[in-house]
Amino acid sequence: MVPRTRRPIPRYLRFLGTGAALGLVLTVATVLVRGDAVERPVVLFFYLGLLLVGAGALLGGLVAVLLTGRSR
Repeated sequence: MVPRTRRPIPRYLRFLGTGAALGLVLTVATVLVRGDAVERPVVLFFYLGLLLVGAGALLGGLVAVLLTGRSR
């Protein structure tokens, strides 16, 4: 009988969540620093949040795929 090798199941959701959380932290920090320079900081928070949270999740997913491919 040949022993089976177990491959770890990639946890993509954790990588996506971590990237999105980092994007949100970066958004909050940017709005706190630069929020006075704009007329409506809520609009800046909304658009910057959409951009950075999405980019963070995308980068987190890319890291997960690269690490999974490297472990094979």
